[in-house]
Amino acid sequence: MHKILEFQAVILAAGRGSRMPDVGGSVSKCLLPVGPYPVLWYSLNMLEKIGLQETMVVVLDEDKSSILNALEKCPIKIKYELIVIPSEEDWGTVNSLKHISNRVTTDLLVVSGDLITNINLNDVLNLHRKYDATLTSLFFNNGPEEWIELPGPKTKAKPDRDLVCIDKETERLVFLASASDFEEQVTIPRLLAKKFNTLSMYSRLLDAHVYVLKKWIVNYLVETDKFTSVKGELIPYIVKKQLSKPKDAVDKKGTSEKNVDISQELFDFAVESGYESKIKEMSSYNDHKLGSKGVFYNDILRCYAYIPDKKTFGIRVNTLSSFFLSNNKILSKWEELTGTPLTERFHPNSEVKTKQIDENSTVGEKSVVSEKTSIKNTFIGANCTIENKVRLTNCILMNNVTVKEGCVLQDCVVYTGATVDSGCSLQHCLIGPHHLVPASSSSNHQLYAETTDNMITLG
Repeated sequence: MHKILEFQAVILAAGRGSRMPDVGGSVSKCLLPVGPYPVLWYSLNMLEKIGLQETMVVVLDEDKSSILNALEKCPIKIKYELIVIPSEEDWGTVNSLKHISNRVTTDLLVVSGDLITNINLNDVLNLHRKYDATLTSLFFNNGPEEWIELPGPKTKAKPDRDLVCIDKETERLVFLASASDFEEQVTIPRLLAKKFNTLSMYSRLLDAHVYVLKKWIVNYLVETDKFTSVKGELIPYIVKKQLSKPKDAVDKKGTSEKNVDISQELFDFAVESGYESKIKEMSSYNDHKLGSKGVFYNDILRCYAYIPDKKTFGIRVNTLSSFFLSNNKILSKWEELTGTPLTERFHPNSEVKTKQIDENSTVGEKSVVSEKTSIKNTFIGANCTIENKVRLTNCILMNNVTVKEGCVLQDCVVYTGATVDSGCSLQHCLIGPHHLVPASSSSNHQLYAETTDNMITLG
Protein backbone atom coordinates (compact mmCIF):
# COMPACT_ATOMS: atom_id res chain seq x y z
CA MET A 1 0.00 0.00 0.00
CA HIS A 2 1.33 3.44 -0.93
CA LYS A 3 2.16 5.97 1.75
CA ILE A 4 0.36 9.30 1.92
CA LEU A 5 2.86 12.05 2.68
CA GLU A 6 1.16 15.32 1.71
CA PHE A 7 -1.61 15.06 4.30
CA GLN A 8 -1.67 14.76 8.07
CA ALA A 9 -4.71 13.41 9.89
CA VAL A 10 -6.35 14.28 13.18
CA ILE A 11 -9.29 12.50 14.78
CA LEU A 12 -11.41 14.70 17.03
CA ALA A 13 -12.54 12.34 19.78
CA ALA A 14 -13.06 14.61 22.77
CA GLY A 15 -16.86 14.86 22.46
CA ARG A 16 -19.14 13.67 25.21
CA GLY A 17 -22.07 13.28 22.84
CA SER A 18 -24.59 16.02 23.62
CA ARG A 19 -27.28 14.19 21.61
CA MET A 20 -26.79 10.91 23.44
CA PRO A 21 -28.87 10.15 26.56
CA ASP A 22 -27.18 11.53 29.67
CA VAL A 23 -28.41 8.38 31.37
CA GLY A 24 -25.33 6.72 29.88
CA GLY A 25 -23.13 8.32 32.50
CA SER A 26 -19.64 9.65 31.85
CA VAL A 27 -18.63 7.19 29.12
CA SER A 28 -16.84 8.95 26.27
CA LYS A 29 -18.72 8.84 22.97
CA CYS A 30 -15.67 7.43 21.15
CA LEU A 31 -15.63 4.43 23.51
CA LEU A 32 -19.22 3.36 22.91
CA PRO A 33 -19.23 -0.25 21.71
CA VAL A 34 -20.22 -0.96 18.11
CA GLY A 35 -19.84 -4.65 17.51
CA PRO A 36 -16.64 -5.98 19.09
CA TYR A 37 -14.75 -2.66 19.13
CA PRO A 38 -15.24 0.93 20.33
CA VAL A 39 -16.41 3.58 17.85
CA LEU A 40 -12.96 5.22 17.70
CA TRP A 41 -11.39 2.06 16.27
CA TYR A 42 -13.43 2.40 13.07
CA SER A 43 -12.02 5.88 12.35
CA LEU A 44 -8.47 4.61 12.95
CA ASN A 45 -9.08 1.62 10.69
CA MET A 46 -10.47 3.89 7.96
CA LEU A 47 -7.27 5.99 7.98
CA GLU A 48 -5.08 2.90 8.09
CA LYS A 49 -6.77 1.45 5.00
CA ILE A 50 -5.86 4.44 2.79
CA GLY A 51 -2.16 4.26 3.65
CA LEU A 52 -1.72 6.79 6.43
CA GLN A 53 1.12 5.77 8.71
CA GLU A 54 0.19 7.84 11.73
CA THR A 55 -2.48 10.14 13.11
CA MET A 56 -3.17 12.48 15.98
CA VAL A 57 -6.18 11.81 18.20
CA VAL A 58 -7.53 14.64 20.36
CA VAL A 59 -9.10 13.34 23.59
CA LEU A 60 -10.12 14.68 26.97
CA ASP A 61 -7.37 14.28 29.58
CA GLU A 62 -9.65 12.31 31.89
CA ASP A 63 -10.38 9.81 29.08
CA LYS A 64 -6.80 9.17 27.99
CA SER A 65 -6.12 6.09 30.12
CA SER A 66 -9.51 4.53 29.28
CA ILE A 67 -8.96 5.09 25.54
CA LEU A 68 -5.43 3.70 25.65
CA ASN A 69 -6.66 0.64 27.51
CA ALA A 70 -9.50 0.08 25.01
CA LEU A 71 -7.33 0.51 21.90
CA GLU A 72 -4.63 -1.83 23.19
CA LYS A 73 -7.16 -4.64 22.81
CA CYS A 74 -7.99 -3.74 19.19
CA PRO A 75 -6.13 -4.74 16.00
CA ILE A 76 -4.37 -1.50 14.96
CA LYS A 77 -1.29 -0.96 12.78
CA ILE A 78 -1.49 2.82 12.31
CA LYS A 79 0.52 4.78 14.87
CA TYR A 80 -1.64 7.10 16.93
CA GLU A 81 -0.71 9.83 19.36
CA LEU A 82 -3.29 10.80 21.95
CA ILE A 83 -3.22 14.56 22.46
CA VAL A 84 -5.13 15.64 25.55
CA ILE A 85 -7.21 18.75 26.09
CA PRO A 86 -8.50 19.87 29.52
CA SER A 87 -11.72 18.18 30.62
CA GLU A 88 -12.78 21.01 32.90
CA GLU A 89 -12.75 23.66 30.14
CA ASP A 90 -15.47 23.95 27.52
CA TRP A 91 -13.30 23.63 24.44
CA GLY A 92 -14.82 23.64 20.97
CA THR A 93 -13.43 21.75 17.99
CA VAL A 94 -11.65 24.88 16.74
CA ASN A 95 -9.77 25.05 20.06
CA SER A 96 -8.65 21.48 19.45
CA LEU A 97 -7.20 22.44 16.05
CA LYS A 98 -5.43 25.41 17.60
CA HIS A 99 -4.01 23.09 20.23
CA ILE A 100 -2.30 20.91 17.60
CA SER A 101 -1.35 23.78 15.27
CA ASN A 102 2.38 23.57 15.99
CA ARG A 103 2.34 19.93 14.83
CA VAL A 104 0.62 20.67 11.50
CA THR A 105 3.08 20.89 8.61
CA THR A 106 0.89 19.85 5.64
CA ASP A 107 -2.75 20.07 4.58
CA LEU A 108 -4.90 18.55 7.31
CA LEU A 109 -7.48 15.74 7.14
CA VAL A 110 -9.92 16.25 10.01
CA VAL A 111 -12.05 13.23 10.95
CA SER A 112 -14.75 12.88 13.59
CA GLY A 113 -14.14 10.14 16.15
CA ASP A 114 -17.73 8.89 15.83
CA LEU A 115 -17.71 8.03 12.11
CA ILE A 116 -18.25 4.53 10.71
CA THR A 117 -18.12 4.20 6.91
CA ASN A 118 -16.90 1.93 4.13
CA ILE A 119 -15.81 4.82 1.90
CA ASN A 120 -12.29 4.98 0.50
CA LEU A 121 -11.10 8.36 1.76
CA ASN A 122 -8.64 8.57 -1.14
CA ASP A 123 -11.62 9.67 -3.24
CA VAL A 124 -12.03 12.72 -0.99
CA LEU A 125 -8.29 13.45 -0.99
CA ASN A 126 -8.14 13.15 -4.79
CA LEU A 127 -10.94 15.72 -5.18
CA HIS A 128 -8.96 18.05 -2.92
CA ARG A 129 -5.83 17.47 -5.00
CA LYS A 130 -7.62 17.83 -8.34
CA TYR A 131 -8.84 21.36 -7.71
CA ASP A 132 -6.16 22.49 -5.24
CA ALA A 133 -9.07 23.15 -2.88
CA THR A 134 -9.18 25.36 0.18
CA LEU A 135 -11.68 23.03 1.79
CA THR A 136 -13.08 19.63 0.78
CA SER A 137 -15.89 18.01 2.75
CA LEU A 138 -17.66 14.65 2.71
CA PHE A 139 -21.44 14.16 2.67
CA PHE A 140 -23.45 10.95 2.52
CA ASN A 141 -26.60 10.75 0.43
CA ASN A 142 -28.25 7.68 1.92
CA GLY A 143 -31.81 8.96 1.63
CA PRO A 144 -34.24 9.31 4.55
CA GLU A 145 -33.10 8.04 7.94
CA GLU A 146 -34.16 4.50 8.73
CA TRP A 147 -36.95 4.37 11.26
CA ILE A 148 -36.29 2.13 14.23
CA GLU A 149 -38.14 1.89 17.50
CA LEU A 150 -35.72 3.15 20.12
CA PRO A 151 -35.32 2.01 23.71
CA GLY A 152 -36.32 4.38 26.46
CA PRO A 153 -39.22 6.85 26.75
CA LYS A 154 -40.79 7.74 23.42
CA THR A 155 -39.79 11.13 22.04
CA LYS A 156 -40.40 13.18 18.90
CA ALA A 157 -36.91 14.57 18.48
CA LYS A 158 -36.23 15.82 14.96
CA PRO A 159 -32.79 15.31 13.43
CA ASP A 160 -30.68 18.35 12.61
CA ARG A 161 -30.58 19.03 8.89
CA ASP A 162 -28.26 21.04 6.70
CA LEU A 163 -29.10 22.91 3.54
CA VAL A 164 -26.31 22.14 1.09
CA CYS A 165 -25.98 23.71 -2.34
CA ILE A 166 -23.52 22.20 -4.82
CA ASP A 167 -22.69 23.16 -8.40
CA LYS A 168 -22.69 19.84 -10.28
CA GLU A 169 -20.46 21.00 -13.12
CA THR A 170 -17.58 22.15 -10.92
CA GLU A 171 -18.31 20.12 -7.74
CA ARG A 172 -18.11 23.36 -5.80
CA LEU A 173 -19.79 23.58 -2.41
CA VAL A 174 -21.31 27.05 -2.64
CA PHE A 175 -23.89 27.24 0.15
CA LEU A 176 -24.09 25.60 3.57
CA ALA A 177 -26.46 26.44 6.42
CA SER A 178 -28.52 24.76 9.10
CA ALA A 179 -32.15 24.26 8.13
CA SER A 180 -33.14 25.50 11.60
CA ASP A 181 -31.87 28.97 10.59
CA PHE A 182 -34.81 29.31 8.17
CA GLU A 183 -38.52 29.31 8.94
CA GLU A 184 -40.25 28.78 5.59
CA GLN A 185 -38.31 30.24 2.69
CA VAL A 186 -34.63 29.89 1.87
CA THR A 187 -32.98 32.80 0.09
CA ILE A 188 -29.96 31.95 -2.03
CA PRO A 189 -27.57 34.83 -2.83
CA ARG A 190 -28.24 36.15 -6.32
CA LEU A 191 -24.53 35.94 -7.08
CA LEU A 192 -24.69 32.15 -6.83
CA ALA A 193 -27.38 31.77 -9.48
CA LYS A 194 -25.56 34.22 -11.73
CA LYS A 195 -22.17 32.60 -11.31
CA PHE A 196 -23.00 28.89 -11.35
CA ASN A 197 -25.23 27.18 -13.91
CA THR A 198 -26.00 23.76 -12.43
CA LEU A 199 -26.91 24.31 -8.78
CA SER A 200 -28.50 21.53 -6.76
CA MET A 201 -29.95 22.00 -3.28
CA TYR A 202 -29.96 19.14 -0.76
CA SER A 203 -31.68 18.94 2.61
CA ARG A 204 -31.13 15.27 3.51
CA LEU A 205 -27.38 14.88 3.23
CA LEU A 206 -25.46 13.62 6.24
CA ASP A 207 -22.39 15.70 7.02
CA ALA A 208 -19.68 13.11 7.76
CA HIS A 209 -17.60 15.70 9.65
CA VAL A 210 -14.66 14.83 7.41
CA TYR A 211 -12.84 17.92 6.19
CA VAL A 212 -9.62 18.42 4.24
CA LEU A 213 -8.20 21.84 5.05
CA LYS A 214 -5.33 23.83 3.66
CA LYS A 215 -2.56 24.23 6.20
CA TRP A 216 -2.94 28.00 6.14
CA ILE A 217 -6.49 27.68 7.54
CA VAL A 218 -4.97 26.29 10.74
CA ASN A 219 -2.58 29.27 10.75
CA TYR A 220 -5.57 31.58 10.36
CA LEU A 221 -7.37 29.96 13.30
CA VAL A 222 -4.37 30.59 15.53
CA GLU A 223 -4.59 34.31 14.76
CA THR A 224 -8.33 34.77 15.20
CA ASP A 225 -10.88 34.23 17.97
CA LYS A 226 -13.94 34.25 15.71
CA PHE A 227 -14.82 30.57 15.96
CA THR A 228 -15.36 27.76 18.44
CA SER A 229 -16.94 25.06 16.22
CA VAL A 230 -15.47 23.65 13.00
CA LYS A 231 -18.79 22.32 11.71
CA GLY A 232 -21.14 25.04 12.95
CA GLU A 233 -19.02 28.16 12.37
CA LEU A 234 -15.72 27.71 10.52
CA ILE A 235 -16.91 25.62 7.55
CA PRO A 236 -19.99 27.79 6.74
CA TYR A 237 -17.80 30.89 7.04
CA ILE A 238 -15.25 29.62 4.51
CA VAL A 239 -18.00 28.46 2.13
CA LYS A 240 -19.60 31.91 2.24
CA LYS A 241 -16.29 33.76 2.04
CA GLN A 242 -15.27 32.10 -1.26
CA LEU A 243 -17.79 34.33 -3.06
CA SER A 244 -15.96 37.43 -1.82
CA LYS A 245 -12.81 39.13 -2.96
CA PRO A 246 -9.90 40.37 -0.83
CA LYS A 247 -10.31 43.83 0.61
CA ASP A 248 -8.22 46.67 -0.76
CA ALA A 249 -5.40 47.87 1.44
CA VAL A 250 -7.29 51.08 2.20
CA ASP A 251 -10.41 49.20 3.32
CA LYS A 252 -8.43 46.98 5.62
CA LYS A 253 -6.81 49.78 7.58
CA GLY A 254 -7.96 50.26 11.14
CA THR A 255 -9.07 53.52 12.69
CA SER A 256 -6.00 53.99 14.87
CA GLU A 257 -4.04 57.26 14.70
CA LYS A 258 -1.17 55.60 12.88
CA ASN A 259 -3.59 53.96 10.42
CA VAL A 260 -1.98 50.55 10.92
CA ASP A 261 -3.56 47.30 9.83
CA ILE A 262 -5.29 46.00 12.96
CA SER A 263 -7.02 42.97 11.47
CA GLN A 264 -6.10 40.01 9.32
CA GLU A 265 -8.73 38.35 7.20
CA LEU A 266 -8.92 34.89 5.66
CA PHE A 267 -7.54 36.04 2.30
CA ASP A 268 -4.33 37.26 3.95
CA PHE A 269 -3.43 33.64 4.67
CA ALA A 270 -4.47 32.22 1.27
CA VAL A 271 -1.16 32.96 -0.40
CA GLU A 272 -0.14 30.67 -3.22
CA SER A 273 3.35 29.28 -2.98
CA GLY A 274 5.55 27.89 -5.72
CA TYR A 275 4.37 28.03 -9.31
CA GLU A 276 0.58 27.60 -8.87
CA SER A 277 -0.39 30.96 -10.34
CA LYS A 278 2.04 30.63 -13.28
CA ILE A 279 0.73 27.16 -14.09
CA LYS A 280 -2.87 28.46 -14.16
CA GLU A 281 -1.90 31.28 -16.50
CA MET A 282 -0.17 28.91 -18.92
CA SER A 283 -2.76 26.11 -18.80
CA SER A 284 -5.77 25.83 -21.10
CA TYR A 285 -7.69 23.86 -18.47
CA ASN A 286 -10.99 25.26 -17.23
CA ASP A 287 -13.42 23.79 -14.71
CA HIS A 288 -16.54 25.27 -16.35
CA LYS A 289 -17.74 25.42 -19.95
CA LEU A 290 -19.67 28.68 -20.24
CA GLY A 291 -18.49 32.20 -19.66
CA SER A 292 -15.25 34.04 -20.21
CA LYS A 293 -14.04 33.89 -16.62
CA GLY A 294 -10.74 32.17 -15.89
CA VAL A 295 -10.24 28.79 -14.27
CA PHE A 296 -12.14 28.41 -10.97
CA TYR A 297 -13.88 31.74 -11.83
CA ASN A 298 -10.63 33.34 -10.57
CA ASP A 299 -11.69 32.55 -7.00
CA ILE A 300 -8.92 32.47 -4.43
CA LEU A 301 -10.98 30.39 -1.99
CA ARG A 302 -12.56 27.22 -3.35
CA CYS A 303 -14.72 24.74 -1.42
CA TYR A 304 -15.75 21.32 -2.72
CA ALA A 305 -18.08 18.53 -1.64
CA TYR A 306 -17.66 14.83 -2.26
CA ILE A 307 -20.87 12.77 -2.29
CA PRO A 308 -20.30 9.03 -2.79
CA ASP A 309 -22.74 6.56 -4.31
CA LYS A 310 -25.99 6.01 -2.40
CA LYS A 311 -24.94 2.43 -1.68
CA THR A 312 -22.06 3.72 0.45
CA PHE A 313 -22.51 3.02 4.14
CA GLY A 314 -21.92 6.00 6.39
CA ILE A 315 -23.18 6.73 9.88
CA ARG A 316 -22.14 8.97 12.75
CA VAL A 317 -22.65 7.45 16.17
CA ASN A 318 -23.83 10.64 17.88
CA THR A 319 -27.44 9.83 18.78
CA LEU A 320 -29.19 6.94 20.46
CA SER A 321 -30.78 6.15 17.10
CA SER A 322 -27.46 5.91 15.23
CA PHE A 323 -25.85 3.99 18.11
CA PHE A 324 -28.61 1.42 18.05
CA LEU A 325 -28.73 1.25 14.22
CA SER A 326 -24.96 0.92 13.81
CA ASN A 327 -24.89 -2.08 16.15
CA ASN A 328 -27.80 -3.56 14.26
CA LYS A 329 -25.93 -3.41 10.94
CA ILE A 330 -22.25 -3.74 11.82
CA LEU A 331 -21.68 -7.47 11.41
CA SER A 332 -23.56 -7.72 8.11
CA LYS A 333 -21.27 -5.01 6.68
CA TRP A 334 -18.10 -6.04 8.50
CA GLU A 335 -15.88 -7.02 5.56
CA GLU A 336 -16.75 -4.01 3.40
CA LEU A 337 -16.15 -1.70 6.39
CA THR A 338 -12.89 -3.16 7.64
CA GLY A 339 -11.51 -5.06 4.65
CA THR A 340 -11.02 -8.22 6.72
CA PRO A 341 -13.31 -11.00 7.95
CA LEU A 342 -14.30 -11.07 11.61
CA THR A 343 -12.60 -14.24 12.77
CA GLU A 344 -13.41 -14.06 16.48
CA ARG A 345 -16.93 -13.08 17.46
CA PHE A 346 -16.27 -14.49 20.91
CA HIS A 347 -13.22 -13.24 22.83
CA PRO A 348 -10.74 -16.09 23.51
CA ASN A 349 -11.03 -15.42 27.24
CA SER A 350 -14.83 -15.52 27.24
CA GLU A 351 -16.87 -18.56 28.22
CA VAL A 352 -19.80 -19.19 25.89
CA LYS A 353 -21.60 -22.37 26.92
CA THR A 354 -24.79 -21.96 24.90
CA LYS A 355 -25.25 -23.21 21.36
CA GLN A 356 -28.24 -20.91 20.83
CA ILE A 357 -26.24 -17.83 19.90
CA ASP A 358 -26.47 -16.56 16.33
CA GLU A 359 -23.75 -15.28 13.99
CA ASN A 360 -24.84 -11.68 14.52
CA SER A 361 -23.81 -11.66 18.18
CA THR A 362 -20.45 -10.99 19.86
CA VAL A 363 -19.13 -11.68 23.36
CA GLY A 364 -16.40 -9.65 25.05
CA GLU A 365 -13.42 -10.55 27.22
CA LYS A 366 -14.00 -12.59 30.39
CA SER A 367 -17.77 -12.67 29.89
CA VAL A 368 -19.71 -15.81 30.81
CA VAL A 369 -22.82 -16.89 28.89
CA SER A 370 -24.62 -19.81 30.53
CA GLU A 371 -25.72 -22.96 28.75
CA LYS A 372 -29.50 -22.54 28.73
CA THR A 373 -29.69 -19.14 27.03
CA SER A 374 -30.82 -17.76 23.68
CA ILE A 375 -28.82 -14.85 22.22
CA LYS A 376 -29.82 -13.15 18.94
CA ASN A 377 -28.28 -10.06 17.33
CA THR A 378 -26.84 -8.97 20.69
CA PHE A 379 -23.52 -7.41 21.67
CA ILE A 380 -22.16 -8.41 25.05
CA GLY A 381 -19.27 -6.41 26.49
CA ALA A 382 -16.43 -7.49 28.80
CA ASN A 383 -16.86 -9.08 32.23
CA CYS A 384 -20.58 -9.72 31.77
CA THR A 385 -22.54 -12.59 33.30
CA ILE A 386 -25.59 -14.05 31.53
CA GLU A 387 -27.32 -16.66 33.70
CA ASN A 388 -29.53 -19.63 32.70
CA LYS A 389 -32.90 -19.31 30.97
CA VAL A 390 -32.13 -15.81 29.67
CA ARG A 391 -33.25 -14.60 26.23
CA LEU A 392 -31.57 -11.57 24.66
CA THR A 393 -32.73 -10.18 21.30
CA ASN A 394 -31.38 -7.01 19.61
CA CYS A 395 -29.67 -5.82 22.79
CA ILE A 396 -26.48 -3.91 23.62
CA LEU A 397 -24.82 -4.86 26.92
CA MET A 398 -21.82 -2.79 27.95
CA ASN A 399 -19.09 -3.94 30.33
CA ASN A 400 -19.70 -5.56 33.75
CA VAL A 401 -23.40 -6.21 33.16
CA THR A 402 -25.24 -9.02 34.95
CA VAL A 403 -28.48 -10.50 33.63
CA LYS A 404 -29.90 -12.97 36.12
CA GLU A 405 -31.87 -16.15 35.58
CA GLY A 406 -35.15 -16.15 33.66
CA CYS A 407 -34.89 -12.65 32.15
CA VAL A 408 -36.20 -11.78 28.69
CA LEU A 409 -34.73 -8.59 27.13
CA GLN A 410 -35.58 -7.28 23.68
CA ASP A 411 -34.28 -4.09 22.01
CA CYS A 412 -32.65 -2.88 25.24
CA VAL A 413 -29.46 -0.94 26.01
CA VAL A 414 -27.85 -1.88 29.33
CA TYR A 415 -25.07 0.44 30.47
CA THR A 416 -21.87 -0.38 32.40
CA GLY A 417 -22.21 -2.17 35.72
CA ALA A 418 -26.00 -2.55 35.63
CA THR A 419 -27.80 -5.62 36.94
CA VAL A 420 -31.13 -7.02 35.74
CA ASP A 421 -32.51 -9.17 38.53
CA SER A 422 -34.18 -12.51 37.92
CA GLY A 423 -37.46 -12.95 36.07
CA CYS A 424 -37.58 -9.53 34.35
CA SER A 425 -39.33 -9.00 31.03
CA LEU A 426 -38.14 -5.78 29.34
CA GLN A 427 -38.76 -4.38 25.87
CA HIS A 428 -37.24 -1.18 24.45
CA CYS A 429 -35.77 -0.20 27.81
CA LEU A 430 -32.74 1.90 28.77
CA ILE A 431 -30.90 0.79 31.91
CA GLY A 432 -28.42 3.29 33.31
CA PRO A 433 -24.94 2.63 34.73
CA HIS A 434 -24.79 0.52 37.93
CA HIS A 435 -28.57 0.45 38.21
CA LEU A 436 -30.38 -2.55 39.66
CA VAL A 437 -33.64 -3.49 37.93
CA PRO A 438 -35.83 -5.19 40.59
CA ALA A 439 -36.71 -8.86 40.16
CA SER A 440 -39.79 -9.71 38.09
CA SER A 441 -40.02 -6.20 36.58
CA SER A 442 -42.07 -6.04 33.40
CA SER A 443 -42.04 -2.90 31.25
CA ASN A 444 -41.95 -1.39 27.79
CA HIS A 445 -40.12 1.83 26.79
CA GLN A 446 -39.02 2.37 30.37
CA LEU A 447 -36.00 4.24 31.70
CA TYR A 448 -34.19 2.73 34.66
CA ALA A 449 -31.55 5.10 36.01
CA GLU A 450 -30.42 7.17 38.95
CA THR A 451 -31.02 10.48 37.26
CA THR A 452 -33.44 13.38 37.05
CA ASP A 453 -35.76 14.23 34.21
CA ASN A 454 -33.90 17.38 33.20
CA MET A 455 -30.68 15.40 32.66
CA ILE A 456 -32.17 13.19 29.97
CA THR A 457 -32.06 14.20 26.30
CA LEU A 458 -33.00 11.37 24.00
CA GLY A 459 -32.55 11.69 20.25
